[in-house]
Formats: sequence, structure tokens, C-alpha cells
Amino acid sequence: MESLLEGSGVSLETIRTKEERIDWPNFVEAMRNLRRWFTDDDLIEIGRSLLRTPATRFASVIARLLFSPMEFYAWTFKPGSGLGNQWFTCVEPSLKMLSATELELTLRVPEGFEPCSEFFIITRGNFIEMPALLGYPPAKVELERTSRGARYHVTVPHGASLLTRFRRALLWPFTARAAAGELKAAHEELQWRYEQLEAAQQKLDYQATKLRTAHAVSQLVHGDIDLDRTLNAIARALVEEAGFAACEVEIATVVDGITVKRLVQQGTVPPGVAMLERPCKAGTKLGFVRVHPRADSDRAEREELLAFIEPTIAMAVDNAISYLVVEEYRRGLEKRVEERTAELAQARDELAATVQHLEEAREVRERIFANVNHDLRTPLSLILLAVSDARVRQKSNEPTTTRALAAIEHGARQLLRMVDELLLLAEGREGDIKLWMAPCDLTEIVGQLVNAWKPAARTGGIDLGFETDGHAVVRGDRDAIERIVTNLLSNALKFTPKGGRVQVRVAATAQHAFFEVRDTGIGIDAELRKRLFGRFERGRRSVNGKVAGSGLGLSLVKELVTGHGGTVDAESLSDGGTLFRVVLPLVASDAPAAASRARVSLGPEDYGLATAPIGNRELYEPFAETPTATLLLAEDDPGLRERIALMLSEEYRVIAAADGLSALKLAELHRPDLLVTDISMPGMDGVELTRQFRALAGSRVAPVLLLTAAGGIGERLSGFEAGAVDYILKPFEPAELRARIRSQLALRTLALQLLESEKLAALGTLSAGLAHEMRNPANGIVNAIDPLRAVLPADAIAPGTDAAELLLVIEQCSEQIGNLSRQLLGFRRGAALEKQSITLEHLLRRVKATAQPALQGVELRERLEYAGPVSCAEPLIAQVLTNLLDNAAYAAGRGGWVEVRSKQAPDRVILEFEDSGPGVPTEMRERIFEPFFTTKPPGAGNGLGLSTAREIVLQHGGSLGIHEAGGRTVFRVELPIAG
Repeated sequence: MESLLEGSGVSLETIRTKEERIDWPNFVEAMRNLRRWFTDDDLIEIGRSLLRTPATRFASVIARLLFSPMEFYAWTFKPGSGLGNQWFTCVEPSLKMLSATELELTLRVPEGFEPCSEFFIITRGNFIEMPALLGYPPAKVELERTSRGARYHVTVPHGASLLTRFRRALLWPFTARAAAGELKAAHEELQWRYEQLEAAQQKLDYQATKLRTAHAVSQLVHGDIDLDRTLNAIARALVEEAGFAACEVEIATVVDGITVKRLVQQGTVPPGVAMLERPCKAGTKLGFVRVHPRADSDRAEREELLAFIEPTIAMAVDNAISYLVVEEYRRGLEKRVEERTAELAQARDELAATVQHLEEAREVRERIFANVNHDLRTPLSLILLAVSDARVRQKSNEPTTTRALAAIEHGARQLLRMVDELLLLAEGREGDIKLWMAPCDLTEIVGQLVNAWKPAARTGGIDLGFETDGHAVVRGDRDAIERIVTNLLSNALKFTPKGGRVQVRVAATAQHAFFEVRDTGIGIDAELRKRLFGRFERGRRSVNGKVAGSGLGLSLVKELVTGHGGTVDAESLSDGGTLFRVVLPLVASDAPAAASRARVSLGPEDYGLATAPIGNRELYEPFAETPTATLLLAEDDPGLRERIALMLSEEYRVIAAADGLSALKLAELHRPDLLVTDISMPGMDGVELTRQFRALAGSRVAPVLLLTAAGGIGERLSGFEAGAVDYILKPFEPAELRARIRSQLALRTLALQLLESEKLAALGTLSAGLAHEMRNPANGIVNAIDPLRAVLPADAIAPGTDAAELLLVIEQCSEQIGNLSRQLLGFRRGAALEKQSITLEHLLRRVKATAQPALQGVELRERLEYAGPVSCAEPLIAQVLTNLLDNAAYAAGRGGWVEVRSKQAPDRVILEFEDSGPGVPTEMRERIFEPFFTTKPPGAGNGLGLSTAREIVLQHGGSLGIHEAGGRTVFRVELPIAG
């Protein structure tokens, strides 16, 4: 009953009160809830049953004396005062008599009231049953919905004959007396039923009170287990739900050595009413529950109720005291189980819905494949023709161009072969596969194909053999037989490891010819053997870890062999290999030949097998002298890996890996700036590689781009959760890959700048204090120069003398220290840098003069493509360049060399410092910019030079970093040309 009233705004107590009325919208909502359980036929039966209750017997007795069926309808639905309007005041009835046995009833609700279809269906059942109250058969009622209600066409049974009416008139007094007797019996029955219902209602109310109170207390066990709130809720439930006048719950117990005492009271104690007391026990005694019944209540019933709910109260109190942690864990576990159950149910429903439509969609899908594949053949043929023409027109055998043309042809031939197979499968699916049958020598065909496939077998390190018992002539389509043989050969080579063997044999019996392909490969799973020749069925990965084929080959073999009237089967051998056997019917060798179609020659390259070894380079040095970054590429396809690496090496230094495990080892060695990885790879896939790469020290800000042939949301989310920042769908445009890499490297540079800014912020106070302390001795030196000149003889400090030169050096150095300290103070206080335009040539000349002591015994090389102006704070940038030049000279050592290069890029100048020293290890390339980190021995450096230098460059809007070129370490400074 509660669910019937959901959303109606009407309580169950209101419905149970006979004198209550409810508003029409609430009634409509309750009727709408009936739809959860009842159909239209059920609703009609409900309407009929309403007129079969004992209460209607009164109306039936009187109505038989007063009305005919037609008069009964007219009286019941009289507008305004009829019986219908006494029940529903907002329904407007109208009635039209069509004949002696037919009438039309219309029920309408006015504007502002929502029509209720369930009400009109139930009313139809009322109309059907109304003649039965008068002793007639049920009426025939047709329902027609209108915009604001319903229209009913009612056909009532025929009235009694003239003789029957005459007899009824003569027997009227007796009928009235019988009716009175029947009325009295019905009244007595109703009275008896009413008393029974009243007694049952009281019993149900009592039981409901017990259950409601027990339920309210029981909820505490699974709800809030705070002891104080639990006790208050128990006391409130005993007063409000159980109907006691007052309640007192006292807890006094010891649990694990802790004394627990509580006393909660609720309600008002009535005068002169004795208290009821029950011990609260759950294994051990916890306390007492004391209640005071109301003065007018049944004490025995109250005692029974208290005894009924006391175990529940004890359980709630015991849980609140002893099992808080366990209860919370259980509640959390139940929630997880419910969530998982809901997820599984949803997945099950979705799967069931998908499976239901698969069979219906399969035929449409096959036809769509056939149509699309027809349209693909033309552009693929054009690609192959264009490659052939390009080879002819190629003026030189430049290796890069030759490899590019070979890659294009290789991919196009594979795609064309799969298109052909799909077309043939579509034809077979429609029962119209076209075979050009003619006598063929099976031994000759198989032998030629084995010889053609031997180079591919040698490339894979596999021994391919052939044996025959002689000629075996079959009637078949030569092209189709070649496809059968090449599909089986390609599978055998893909699933046979290096050093294995594939043996092909042709033989004949009295009526059949057969050929076998036997390999020593990885065999067939027992589960896959049942569906081996189905479409798009693929087994385990091939021996090189790649997914083997598209799953079309064996399905095509089955279709073609069946089209020849033959059979094909497979079995796993005891040594772990596989044996495929194709049996075809023999024909006479002198049988007439039939017309054949154009031959389609298929080779290993059409099945993704190379006839010559493919290079497996690991390092691709950039075309540019100085790469902007180091990239790590993980791709298991050798051809695609080489093409991507060559493309990216135009700008970057590329490290290539054939699988995830190799890529992770190379990442630890080279510390790349960015990782590009395929998702599907043997050993460790791209998602796991991403997760472990991001966990490497120094790789947390190195972005990861995923290459994937499937753009499913599941793969993308897994990649993003592992730490990838972007993904690219295969096939992709090279320009798009380059653009995404540039974008991510730019974001990485910004992240590094922000990271360095945070690291170097801690140096502010130290450098500011140092600069402040530098000013004092600098001022002392400057102020002492003039008094020193005054006390020295004039001829001793004359221009050109050694003393005059020394004084000039002291004066210039002290002024430089003063300027540098002022710049550092302003720099650390966040003041604007005092920038000026100065030529790079002048700046480097000053730096070389300052670093001259460090350059003793070191060859200084300069390649300055740009020596023009640059806007900077000269003392600060001079300090940066001096530090880099000094470090390079220290690393090169006596007899070594240092090279300084400059060039112009858009809106910025690039300075690079390279030396002949041992270089900076990969794992230290980021740490050397951390404050106080140095690779020099104690006393040779304080570890602040490079960290301060990077901060100064960052404040100028530039960057300072380190990378590798030609096996040497290069420091790179970028500064804006204009302020």
C-alpha cells in the first residue's frame, strides 16, 4: 500500500479513514502507480469487482425494485446529483439515449485537471457490471478516449417480455417482502463482517506497533552506532512508536576494562501507573529498560510488546558499545558489493541487448563490407601503379627513397590482399562465390609457391621443405588454390619460431588429392580449435609477439575448399606443432580446361612477411647539428618504427625500441624528454610502459604520447590514468605527430621553468644577503683608490706603469662587483631588471676577459653566426655566461677545448657551450641545476652557479638547459633579442 501512494502526497492513514476525501491530482498519481502491477484487463476486472462486494447488495436489492438497466445508468450518472458525482465531484458526466438498449456516456474533467487513463479504464469495468446488480447479464461497453476524458458506448441486455413484466407486477408484494428479507440478511452479514474487520484491525494495529517499533530500533543496528544517539533514538521509539507514556534506558557495564554508564529518559511519567522493567542483555548484562504504560493501555499487552522488542534493543546497544569498527567495515563492504552488483547487472543487461542484435546486424554488416571493399580496390591499385612508375622514374638508388617506396608498396599490397579476401568471403556468405574451374596440377602449384616463399622462411630462420609422391590433378580454380596454399604457408611461418621447420607435402589416393602443411610452431589452443575457421577469429600472438593477421585467412580457406567440394581440418601435434590438411577430389588428367580469370599473384609481402632482413637501429641522430630534444619511440612493427624514427630525427634525437621492456631500459639510460609509444606490444604494453616510465626519477615531467590503432574510450582512459597526456590514432599525418610533440615539449619546458622557479625561490634571501655584503667591501675598495693614488709617488703611478695598470684593474673589478651586487639586490627584490641593448660580440669579449684565468691551457673555439644586439641586464647575463664558460673550461682541462656557438632563431638568440670533457651523466642532467648540487670536489665550487644562472635566464624570458649532440654534453641558452 505504501508503494501505491508514492509521490501522491497522501498518507496511508488518510486512505484508511472512510470520512476523508483526497484531491484529484493525488488520486491521479495513485492510479498511475497501479501501472507497476496491473494491465488494462486487470484494471477492468478491478472496476467490475467493485460492484460485487457485500456493500453493493443493498443497492442491488433496492435497484431491482426501482430501475430498469437504462434507468439505473441515468440515475447513477445524473449530472450534479448522481451517484458518480457523489464519489468524484470534479468529473462532469453527460448521457445520451441512443435506443432502448443503447446509450452513450461521456465523462470529462474540466481544464486545470489532468485526465487519468487508469480511472477511465476502471470505470469501464463499473459500466460492464452495473446490469448485474439488477439481475441482468453484464453490459457490452466500448471505450473511446477524448482530449479531456472518455466516451463509452454501452449496450445493455434486452429487457424482460410483456408476460414477464405482468408476472412481476402481480408478484410485487411478495418480491418486496423477499427483498426486505434479503436486505436484512445482507445488513446482518455486513454487520458481522464489520465486527470481524474491526477486531482484525485492532490486532493488526497491535502487531504493526510491535513490528514498527522493532523495525525502528532494528534500524539503529545498521545505522548510526554512536552510543548516545542510539540510546536517545531507542527511548524516542519506545514513546513515539510503541506508545509508552515514558521511557528510561540505563546502561551500566564494563567492556574490555572500560566502564560505560549512560542514562536516557523520554516522555512524562503518568501518576499512579506502575513501571515495567526488562534487563538489557546481549551475552552479558548491559543495563535496564524501564517504561511506563499509558493509563488507558492494556498492561499485559504492553509487557508482551516490551519483551518482543527487548532483544533488538540489546543488539543495538551491544553493537554501539562493542563493534563500531566492525560495523563500519561491514557497511562499507556491503556498499561496495551493492555497487559492484549493480555494475555487473548493468553490464549483463547491456551484453544481452548487444547479443540480441548481433545476429540481425550480421547480414547487413557483410554487405556493407563488400560494398566498401569494392570501392577500396581502385585507389589501392592506383597506389601500386604509382609506386611502380616512381621506381622507373627514380634517377638514383637513394636508400631513403627506395625504402619509402618499398614501405608504400608493402602496405598497399597487404591492404589489397585483405580487400580481396573480404570480397571473396562476402561472395561465399551470399552463396554465390565465383570459381573458374579447370584441371590443375596440385603438385606443380604447391611446389612453385613453396619456392617463392623460401626467401621469407630464410629471413625468419625457418627451414621450409617440400615433398610429393607425384602429380595430382584436381578440378579447381588455380587462383583460389594459390590463396588456400599461401594462407596456410603464411600462418605456419608466423607461428613457427626461429630454428623451426615447416614441411609441405602433396599426395593422392584413389579418388582424392591432398596437401599438408606441418609446422613445429606453438600449436592451437583447445578452445580455439572449435572456432578456428570462423570469421575474425584469432589465436594467441605469433612468435614475434604481434597479433597474427586479421582473422580472415582460415575462414577464406574454408569457403574456397568447400567451393571445390573438398574438406579442410587442423590438429595439434604431440610435439607442439600444427598440421593442416586440405583434401580435394581428383579428376582425369585429360579433362577439358575451362576459361580462367586474370591471375592474382600473392607473395609473402602480401601477408606482412619480409623476404629480406629489416634493419633494427636503436639510435637515430638528428639531421640538425643540435637537436632540440631527445625522444624515445616504442613500436613493435619494424617498418613503422623505422619510418617514424627517420621522420622525427629531422629535428630530434630519437631512441627506438621494439617493445616495452627494451624501451624502459633505454629510458633509464638516456633519460628522454618525451616518450612516443604504441599500446599493443609484446611483453609490456604501452599502458604499463607509460606507468613505469612516469615512475622513473627525472621522468615525471616528460610527456607521453600514445599511438593506437583502436580509439576506444577504454584504451584512452587506461592510458590517461597511467600518465599519458595525449594519444594519436593510426594512421596519422606526420605533420600532426610533429605538432603534438612540439606542443608537449613546449609545455614541458614551461613546467620545468615553473619547477626551477620554485626551487630557486629559496635562494632569494641568501643571494640578497650575499649581494648586500658584497657592496660593503666593494665600496671600501673604491673609496681607498683615490687616497692610495695620493700617497704614491706620481712617477710610480704614471700612465703605462705596472702600478697604474694594477690600480685600474682594482677600480674596474670593484665597480663590477658594486654593479653586480646592485643588480642582484634588485633582482631578488623583484625589481625590474635594468636592461640595455648590447651586442653579443661585446658581451662575449667581456666574458672571455673575466674567464681568462680558467681558460689557461684550454683551446677556445668560436662559431658566431649571430653577434648582433641583445636586450639584457649586462652584469647578470655576463655572470651567467662566465659561469658556463668557466665550467666548460674546468671540464675540458688543460689540453682540451671549449666551443662557443651562436645563431639566431625567430625573436631570440641561441648560445651553446660544448667542451671536450667527459660530459654530464644522464641521471645528473636535471640535478646540476639544483641549488648546492655540484660535481666538483670540495672547495672547487659551492653548487649555486648553475641554479642562479638558470633563474637569471628565466627572469629574462629565456631558458637554460642541457642536451646531448654527437655524444657530447651541450649547454644551451636562449635569450630574446628584443626587450
